[in-house]
Amino acid sequence: MICQHAAMRVEAPTLEGTAAVRDGRQLSFAEYGPPDGQPIVWMHGTPGARRQIPLEARAFAAAQGVRIIGIDRPGIGSSSPYLYDNVPGWTEDLRLLLDALGVDTFRLVGLSGGGPYVLAAGAAMPDRVLAAAVLGGVAPTGGPTRLRAG
Repeated sequence: MICQHAAMRVEAPTLEGTAAVRDGRQLSFAEYGPPDGQPIVWMHGTPGARRQIPLEARAFAAAQGVRIIGIDRPGIGSSSPYLYDNVPGWTEDLRLLLDALGVDTFRLVGLSGGGPYVLAAGAAMPDRVLAAAVLGGVAPTGGPTRLRAG
């Protein structure tokens, strides 16, 4: 794939697949950059999917030796459908996926609907999360963790 900028060549994911999580379910992922690079977990927006990583970020990963891991939330892409009781409930599945990929410590970026997932992971895994960023994040609109008016 070639980006709009002629000098920036962006390849397909270096690794793409699924990992087993709890209750026979799976989460899908796509990686960009070298497998031994500093990992950044990318949580896509709503709508979105594991490959919703900007072309410039993919090129940066390749050039700077950064490992960006895009993850499909449950029910998106090849990830098994599942409705958690609350947003923090998903963090154990993230932990299992990252363990399967050999990721110990990492940074997180969440776009839009991925923001709550990033914040939940940062709170649940302070020993593993080195930094977290939310870009244009939104709060849940339903369930027990929803944003309440007034």
